[in-house]
Amino acid sequence: MMNDFSNDDRIKSILKSLNIKFNDFNIYKTAFTHQSYSNEHGVMSNERLEYLGDAILDFIVADYLYHKYPNETEGNLTKVRAKYVCARANSEYATILKLNEAFLLGKGETEQGGKTKQSLLADLFEAFLGAVYLDNGIDKVKEILEKLVFPKINSQSNFFIDYKSKLQEYIQSESRKSVEYQLVKDTGPAHNKTFTVVVIHDKVKLGVGVGKSKKEAEQQAAEDALQKLATNK
Repeated sequence: MMNDFSNDDRIKSILKSLNIKFNDFNIYKTAFTHQSYSNEHGVMSNERLEYLGDAILDFIVADYLYHKYPNETEGNLTKVRAKYVCARANSEYATILKLNEAFLLGKGETEQGGKTKQSLLADLFEAFLGAVYLDNGIDKVKEILEKLVFPKINSQSNFFIDYKSKLQEYIQSESRKSVEYQLVKDTGPAHNKTFTVVVIHDKVKLGVGVGKSKKEAEQQAAEDALQKLATNK
């Protein structure tokens, strides 16, 4: 019981730091419960909340971009959202909010470093937003994103870069062979998969990317490759 109480305190501390007054504390406990812990202890996991939070996060960021950049195309807005709503970004948000400190994982997942795994932290962030929405409404979710996500969007100027095109141009200036993108892994339930893609040129792996879609993962892989190529120059 002491461990449960201690973790409750961690969750309450996180809620307090975000000025969240909870109505149903149990929904937050569920948000912090990974499937591995759920299986071992017979409690509900955060998977359904993750599903809900994913949709809410997409909607709020899409709405923000739509109004902030009225002259941009649908394709460009989608690219921006993919950069700031992806496994890598979401895991960073979870860490900033210290959600990992209250993350309940099964024994095996804990031993494998689950509290630092990008995919698990990304899912945790989405589940947390789902819980906030159900308990406090969409305005409270927006309040969190206004402090956490929107400033990151506003601080960047290279929004509309097509990294795949840039990488192709770079490679073609050096070689006649084009790059190839290969899907190496997909994880998660059918409605919310995470894809890992590598980009290869002349049998050499140039970069790796992770995303909620194959296109997003390919863009991340191309960006990773360009960064590495620039470093190795």
